[in-house]
This record gives sequence, C-alpha cells and structure tokens, in this order.
Amino acid sequence: MDITKILDYQKLDTELFKLEKAIRDNNHRKTANEMLKRANDAQTRSVQLENNAKELVERINKIKEQFEVQNKMLNQVLVKDVDNMDEKEVENMLVLKDKLMHNSNILDKSLSQLAEKVKLVIDEYQKVGKIYSDARNKYSVSKASYDKELAEIEPKKKELESSLKSQEKGLEKDALEKYKKLRQDNIFPVFVPLREHSCGGCNMELPIATISKIKESGSIQCEHCHRIIYFK
Repeated sequence: MDITKILDYQKLDTELFKLEKAIRDNNHRKTANEMLKRANDAQTRSVQLENNAKELVERINKIKEQFEVQNKMLNQVLVKDVDNMDEKEVENMLVLKDKLMHNSNILDKSLSQLAEKVKLVIDEYQKVGKIYSDARNKYSVSKASYDKELAEIEPKKKELESSLKSQEKGLEKDALEKYKKLRQDNIFPVFVPLREHSCGGCNMELPIATISKIKESGSIQCEHCHRIIYFK
C-alpha cells in the first residue's frame, strides 16, 4: 500500500484534530456543561421538594381533621352533667376523656413534627432555588464565552474539512475507510512509523516476526494500540 498520500492526508487532519481537541477541552465549554448539569439537578430536586411539601400538607390537613373530631368528642364529654350520672358512667366518662386528651396530644405532637419537616423542606427549596439561579447565570456567561471562541475556530475548521474532502478523492478506498474507522474511535495519529523495534504510537516493543512483516508488506496494525505501523 502506497501510504504517501494517506500520510499527507493525516498531516492535514492533524491540524483538524488539534482544533477539535481544543473545542472539546475548552474550559468555558466544560464550565457551561457543569453548570447546566447543576441547574438540571437543582430543578429535579426542586420538583422532589415540591412533591414532598404537597405530601406533608396533605398529612397535616388529615391530622387537623382528626384533631377537630377529637376536640369535638372531648367537648361533648366535658359538657356532660356528672351530677346525673352514676359512678360507673362517671368512671367511663373519665376514661374516655383521658383517651381523647391523649389522642389529641399525640395529634398535636404529630402536627408539630410535620410543621418542622415543612420548614426544613422550605429552607432546602430556597437553597436549591439559589443554586439553580447561580448555575443558570454562570452557564449563560460560560456559554457566551464558548460560543465566541467557537465562532473564531469554526471557519478554520470548515476550511480544513473541505481540504480533507478534496484529498479523499485521491486516496485508496480501503486505506481511507480503515483510517476513518480508527479516527472515529479517537485513535490518532492513525498511521505511525516503525521506530527501530517499537511501535511509533504506543512505543511497545514488537516481536522480530512482526517487524519482518511490516518491512515485507509496508504496514501492519499494532496489536496494542491498534494504530497502523508503516515502514519506509
């Protein structure tokens, strides 16, 4: 395989690869993605807290209803005329009164606990709201900076892509397909030279038999890094 043309193609593609890496590694882009994730997480948590608050309010309302029933029953007991009751009736009334008061105390305690939980939910909701707001603001700033830098890079990137497209017409189909497949897997550079007894990509020492095959056929795929080692 004549690799002269594919090496020229790779040389030009190296410039494109660097631009793509600069875009991927752009700090503004990374910050924007982090802030977007933080904002989305905060929004998800806000929905959870809203649902928690709704559930707590429903529980509070149910307890209030039970509380009103208990108080109504208790008032009915307290207004009874004990003078017209026998000893057994008075005893039963006192037992019922104690039970109702005990139930009312339990309900009152439950209300207090639920009110405290509601307060905690509201406090966290406000904190999450601030996190969301801050994250969105930082996202907007970072996204604007990234878009500005990307706009400066994009013309050069398109120019390189156009030049590469033109060069593809003169390349062997099989070599180009293999190149693009490895390039897509983020293996770059794709073609590397044989350096004495080692792969020019991963620097792994090669067996003598492999080196002989490279010299005979002109190229071979490295078993370690999967790059194509060439000899010239």
